[in-house]
Amino acid sequence: MIKNLLVYSLFGLILLLNGCKTQDITPKSPNNSKVIIDQLNSVDFVQRNVNNEGQITIVGKSDKNFQSAKIKFNSSLSGVSTDWLTLAIDPSTNGFKGKFTLKAGGYYPQIQLFNDNKLYTDTLLTWNVKVGEVFAVIGHSLAEGQKPYTIENYDRTWCDIVIWQYDGANNNYWGRLAEKLKAKLNVPVRIYNTGVGGSTSEQWGKSAYGLSFQSDLFDWKKRYPYWFFEQRCINDFSKTGLRAIFVEHGENDHGTEENLIVKYTQDYIQKSRDLLSAPQLAFIISKSNFGGTEVNIAKIRSAQKRMLTEIKNTLEGPDLESISGVKYRWDLLHFNSAGLEEAAIRWDNSLPISYFSTTSQISPK
Repeated sequence: MIKNLLVYSLFGLILLLNGCKTQDITPKSPNNSKVIIDQLNSVDFVQRNVNNEGQITIVGKSDKNFQSAKIKFNSSLSGVSTDWLTLAIDPSTNGFKGKFTLKAGGYYPQIQLFNDNKLYTDTLLTWNVKVGEVFAVIGHSLAEGQKPYTIENYDRTWCDIVIWQYDGANNNYWGRLAEKLKAKLNVPVRIYNTGVGGSTSEQWGKSAYGLSFQSDLFDWKKRYPYWFFEQRCINDFSKTGLRAIFVEHGENDHGTEENLIVKYTQDYIQKSRDLLSAPQLAFIISKSNFGGTEVNIAKIRSAQKRMLTEIKNTLEGPDLESISGVKYRWDLLHFNSAGLEEAAIRWDNSLPISYFSTTSQISPK
């Protein structure tokens, strides 16, 4: 589970730079003008609210002058298509923007630009927008994923897996879980794979508050590894909203006392809720505990069970511990292809439809 320290020291720069550019992601319209979407300032995926709705933000511009602009959203996955809606414009920059409430589902926006009340450009975007379910991940390498084992063949149109941008990050089994949840709920699903390989509950808990610990991998003075997750809270989760956070720790906690495992887990949970101003945010605790002595295995089982009663708004997740043996774990620890498929099935089974009507989501700020 040990990763190269240099890889993680680059995370901060990557998170700040990733996505900070405007891209032409639409086809040219017949008159050769272009509609350009500003991905940094647009919000293309949001957590649905209790009314099964969410607000999508569109920001963009044209490469040529125009006098007015309209948009409509064409439903492709559940949802409800809209009529033509007005976009605010800025003639000095050829810009347009708008915030629109949509029913949960997946949509392709269509933008029309006008000059002298005459249609000038009509562009159906290849870029889609989504209102659905959003999750994030806290955990070590079993949560983050290990090459070469990863599931790539999932519905990428309506299932978004957002990973750390470095060589070695992968979709793990979260793409398959997203696909299963999409089929069950009939809405798009996004999962931020924010697991960090080699990490422990102690390191997450202490780094959340800048407390020192011993590690050859993480620099506690930079508040690693929690700092990486904190940047997602500030820059991403606040924009998209969240349903819950999946927790997959255990294997790296064998050297930590039971009471401290519970305490460190409570610490990073509390920090995350404080950052998001979301005291009701659910954390789903998986049974992840493999290898080690019987004493340590029993200790971690007990700690994970206690979390469900001692930490508010935590829920029981899947039993990943019993996915065992060479059939499922290529090195008797990390999941192979069969293990990834089984883990996705168990996560899906731990999230019945009733769960989504009994937990509080975080709406975008």
